[in-house]
Amino acid sequence: MRMFLSGGIARGVGQHHGRTSIRARHSMCRTYRKRDDVVCFASSSVESMSYTESSIPSSSGVGGSDLKPLPRNVESPADDPTLHNPLKRMERMGTGWMGVIFELEGVCVEYEKDDIVAEAWKRTAKEEGKEMPLKWQLDRANGMKGEQAVQEAFCWTRIPQEAKRISNTKESILADLLADAAPVAPQSALRLLKNLEGLETPRALVSSAPEERVHKILELSVISGDDVYRGKPDPEGYLYAAQKLERPPFRCVVIGKNNQSIEAAHEVGMPCVAVAGSSPLYEVSAADLAVKSLDELSFVNLKKLFGTELSNMTFEEEEEDTMYE
Repeated sequence: MRMFLSGGIARGVGQHHGRTSIRARHSMCRTYRKRDDVVCFASSSVESMSYTESSIPSSSGVGGSDLKPLPRNVESPADDPTLHNPLKRMERMGTGWMGVIFELEGVCVEYEKDDIVAEAWKRTAKEEGKEMPLKWQLDRANGMKGEQAVQEAFCWTRIPQEAKRISNTKESILADLLADAAPVAPQSALRLLKNLEGLETPRALVSSAPEERVHKILELSVISGDDVYRGKPDPEGYLYAAQKLERPPFRCVVIGKNNQSIEAAHEVGMPCVAVAGSSPLYEVSAADLAVKSLDELSFVNLKKLFGTELSNMTFEEEEEDTMYE
């Protein structure tokens, strides 16, 4: 059986005792199609394949179809051999080629205090005649969409329409509590956002709140809870933000505030910076970088999060080589 790759990004081609080993990763599609005795991987996610040199198809293709040649060597996971401009390839391989995703509440604005949100849920439970939520349930609901918290964190109902109604009641109560508290954007957040703008680094804001309660800063578009089906710890909002930033997920940094943000970011391979605030740093030790405030964060700190890409790639290649010794 002959095998070849179409699309995808190759990791390298090496000779091992008369066999050719091709490693590929970072692809967009997981489907494949089988045609006669040839297996065609259409941008498939292949981690490692080996086959004899005689099994490599010729450049003329099979059955007269236009087949792409074998992928060339790449210098880093962010490299794209299909780009014909070498300067563009160099830009992609630099650690400064990234996108930054900010959590809105608790990081960029401070209008949604945890105690106010907890009070809104408690008043909602009293008004709806539900069991009063416990502290661990309120912590779990932090970052979730309203109806998601009603069903999964508090377990008040499993009926979607009822969960939506209770969520709307909570939003109405929370709006009354926030009527006298104007949203405030910390100067540290504004300073970092402006610095990233000057460096031409794309930025995105993600919130689990409904569109009508989202506070917009610096004219940046916000991905609200209405734009996704599920909130944290589901990474759907982060993936949508990466799509808008036109960056692969592994080249996007998430700046969040709690372990739900860390879990969602790591689920899709994004590094995460946790802003602990008044909480101890050890509570967010799972993050790639933990800081007390955004004043401690700089563009250089963000670039260092991608500094191990090439070393990890070299280690994997050396590990692959030892398999054939």
